[in-house]
Amino acid sequence: MPFLVDPAAQAARRRVSINDALHTRATTPQSSDMDQPPACESAPPVEPASRAARAAVQASTRPLAQSVTRKIDAAREAERTRLAQEMHDGLGAHLTALQLVVARLSTRAPTDLAEWQSFCSQIQSVANAAQDAADELVGRNRPPALDAGLTVCLRAWLRGFGEQSGLKCIWRCDDVTHERVAKLTPDAVLALYRIAQEALTNVARHARATRVVLALDGSHRSLKLTISDDGCGLARGARRKQGHFGLVGMRERCTALGGTLRIGSVQGSGTLVSARLPWHQILPAPTGQHGPESLALHGYAS
Repeated sequence: MPFLVDPAAQAARRRVSINDALHTRATTPQSSDMDQPPACESAPPVEPASRAARAAVQASTRPLAQSVTRKIDAAREAERTRLAQEMHDGLGAHLTALQLVVARLSTRAPTDLAEWQSFCSQIQSVANAAQDAADELVGRNRPPALDAGLTVCLRAWLRGFGEQSGLKCIWRCDDVTHERVAKLTPDAVLALYRIAQEALTNVARHARATRVVLALDGSHRSLKLTISDDGCGLARGARRKQGHFGLVGMRERCTALGGTLRIGSVQGSGTLVSARLPWHQILPAPTGQHGPESLALHGYAS
């Protein structure tokens, strides 16, 4: 008897097989789906991010670059000022001395050989000093003569100044002040020497004086350098005159050491230049101690 197949049963079995296949396909991950990254994990474009980073770095470093540029400009300007001041106070003073000798020679000719030789010797001496000043500028060193001490250098400069200018020059410094001045720091020695040098040069250029006094006077708290003359005095407004580099330079040297500069003048009655510097700024502190209190223990401050 032939095997009978129920059509309804076959259709039911086909439906079950199709449903199983669809369920298996839906629950099994496909390889193409696994290769696709999640949408939330997609990376941003690389190029825009790099431009933003570079801009951020440039913005953060711009203030630093501007600050460095300003410091370089300030250092250059300070160096120009220092060089101009040294040229004016050093080389300029020697050239003025040379002008004085030549001026004396032009107003009164020597009467004998000895006087001629004296003038020639002075000119040669001043020219050598000017050359030394130029060498100091090139080498950026302080004047070698200052190694002998401030009082020795000031007296030598004053003596030469008198010989070249024909002025009567007077030196004043007591023994106690001389002893203290011998201990000054190199910066203080150079500052006081340049101030005296500039003040004397101004006397020779402008004062029309016959007498000048250079004095060092030490008190309990400070050292005072004064240069006075019996000349015509400063013209009204001369201290505020633009480009008067000598007076500005003297004041800056005093200020750098915590001191003050005063200039007193009455037309027809001469000029007095006074530089006052506190001891605690111009003397080295004793070993192991610092400041004005330590100097008071050694008699330099009250």
